[in-house]
Amino acid sequence: SKNHHKLFLLVKYDSMVCKLISSFLIIFVLLLSACRVMLIGSYDPVMDNGIQQVQQQVATLLVKINKNLLSRQFADNTYLKFKDEYADIEGKLETLELRSRALPKYKVVTDQLVPFDSTIRKMERFHQLGFEMTDTGSLRIMSETIEFDFKQMIILQQALKNRSKNNLK
Repeated sequence: SKNHHKLFLLVKYDSMVCKLISSFLIIFVLLLSACRVMLIGSYDPVMDNGIQQVQQQVATLLVKINKNLLSRQFADNTYLKFKDEYADIEGKLETLELRSRALPKYKVVTDQLVPFDSTIRKMERFHQLGFEMTDTGSLRIMSETIEFDFKQMIILQQALKNRSKNNLK
């Protein structure tokens, strides 16, 4: 009977420990699920506006080059006439990259900006070599690549903006 009583107390103790551990795990899981894991930082309006400015500058640059090609204004399409525009775009991209590296959890944005910067530098190198009248196809390919890159950046910025608005509600 004493052994049964000890066994009963041991089972009761084990049962209480199991209930306590189960309760703790349930509370832990509930707390963990209430916490949001953020893989990217908060919306940054300066970053968003900077990306939009660069997008506008690059679009304007491409339109000018294309119009000059189509109108056969090859003298107006020399690299030297666009050199300052490239420097301005690259300076803004450098600033955006620096900002994205400084912001917490902005690696995804940095990972978008770095290859885009490389695309712009390749386009500049192509421009330095000189456009010919048949280069509208090459320009179209560059434009489509740039458009795709911007689309990805805009989608991400819009998602961050929407998440920011939802957090304010």
